[in-house]
Amino acid sequence: MTRDRAGRFGVGLGLLMAWASFGKVLWVDGMPYAPYGLDAVPMNAAVVAGATLVFLAAFVAFQRRRAEDVASVVIVLLFALGTQVMAWQAPPRMGVNGATMLPGAALLAWWLARRTVRRGPERERRGIEAACGIVAACYTVAVVSKLYTSGPGWASAGNIAMQITTQAHFAPEPLHAARLAAAASPTLCAALGIGTLLIEGGALLFVVPAARVPLSVLIVAIHLGISLLMGLHHYDWMFTAVGWALISGTGRVSANPA
Repeated sequence: MTRDRAGRFGVGLGLLMAWASFGKVLWVDGMPYAPYGLDAVPMNAAVVAGATLVFLAAFVAFQRRRAEDVASVVIVLLFALGTQVMAWQAPPRMGVNGATMLPGAALLAWWLARRTVRRGPERERRGIEAACGIVAACYTVAVVSKLYTSGPGWASAGNIAMQITTQAHFAPEPLHAARLAAAASPTLCAALGIGTLLIEGGALLFVVPAARVPLSVLIVAIHLGISLLMGLHHYDWMFTAVGWALISGTGRVSANPA
């Protein structure tokens, strides 16, 4: 598999995982049909199945570089629908979970930036740079959010140990024991907290082409660590970052220049 194809596959995995999050909301919580006096459950199955089929068709077209501009628009519109459903279903004052934001936002930026150039290598380069800019922005927002809400104390050994311990109680053995052991080490917890802030803050350098692959390796490390120790899975962000990092180094021009 070439680097370009691997990158496109990574971006696609991020999109698939983000759509799975939306599909779960649609399927479990149901569409808000109450104002129309309709039963949400039977209609919900049709809505989820139909939307997922449309998404998969657009996903395949994007992966195969066939009508990829149209496919991208369809995917972004479906993500917008999913975000709206999340807003409808969210408890009062809780808002929408922004965890699925990066895959769709990067794809939208790629599509919009390509509209500014009619054809040629510059068209694809501009789209890739826009997508990578969104990756940088999303991780920067993530670290700023942590510091804004909790301050530097977010990275303290005590806070990280508490988070790991809480999630340990939901984990089966031997993961349960491993999380408790990690939480018992102040040095490890402090290193994990500080390392997360540094990597997420350093992701601002994703705007620099030469920094993207090394940064994507560090991004994989923090997401796998968070998954292992806290049970929080944001693989859609991880694969999106890795995918665009790989694509940006190929210089490959889209097969659909129109």
